[in-house]
Amino acid sequence: MKQQEWNHTVKRIKSKIRIVDYCGDVFPILGSKSATKKAIYNQQLFINGTVATTANFIKSGDQIKLKFKSKTIKKFNLDIKIVYEDDHLLVAHKPGGIAVNGNRYKTVENVFADRTRNNQQPGALNRPLAVHRIDVPTKGLVILAKTKPAQINLSKAFQNNQVKKTYIAIVHGKTPPRGTYNRPIDGKGARTTFKTLRTVSSKNFSHLSLLELQPVTGRTHQLRIHCQQAGHLILGDKEYANDQKTILGKGLFLVAQKLVFAHPITAEMLILKVPTPNRFERILDRESRRFEGH
Repeated sequence: MKQQEWNHTVKRIKSKIRIVDYCGDVFPILGSKSATKKAIYNQQLFINGTVATTANFIKSGDQIKLKFKSKTIKKFNLDIKIVYEDDHLLVAHKPGGIAVNGNRYKTVENVFADRTRNNQQPGALNRPLAVHRIDVPTKGLVILAKTKPAQINLSKAFQNNQVKKTYIAIVHGKTPPRGTYNRPIDGKGARTTFKTLRTVSSKNFSHLSLLELQPVTGRTHQLRIHCQQAGHLILGDKEYANDQKTILGKGLFLVAQKLVFAHPITAEMLILKVPTPNRFERILDRESRRFEGH
């Protein structure tokens, strides 16, 4: 376990304020009232040398100390491309077959476990933490925060639908030029817009279509479920194929291709994109040739 410690002296304050309402602003590693309450519950917050309680009010001259014991994270060695990085965040191009995070060793978070080692920014995290997820079989862009303020601001941006996400997928069937899927998922509203980029005839599957998908909401497996519900299973999606024939052994043909969002600290607009995988065009070209030669 690694011990971290922060100290703060209360300067002149104009009005009476509880410690739970004060510390989120002065300790960036906390960043919120709920995180401050958790630190108090875990006896990590001290006022004038005494363990703090939620009933404590602060006054000018008080000495506040925050202590953290953070676990040493074992790095998982895997070559993952970094699309963007600064002291506050990191955007990685996740390969298929690896989880973003969770109670396991082989995760994107553990690949970058050492990326905050020398970070001197206020509220620097022990390691970069993902602020959203994409499915294990899905490839594409994932954002990880390197500081607590960035983590809080990015999480809020996702909650408020201020991060524009674009996916690319190959699906079964001939899809309309554009449209919207609005069917609920697990009883909750869910909305996805789509645009057809290319459709080819296929000897084995009648048609295959290349789609650009934009999830307006963020339900679990939303794109995969919406496409399957519409009769356009994503190619290679064995989890939702049921008895439908699809291409297996080549992974899921779904990529989180583009992210547009405001930088959580500078507010600069970031537009990040990865290319459409070559295998997408190869599959479409192959199926088209097979159909024409039929």
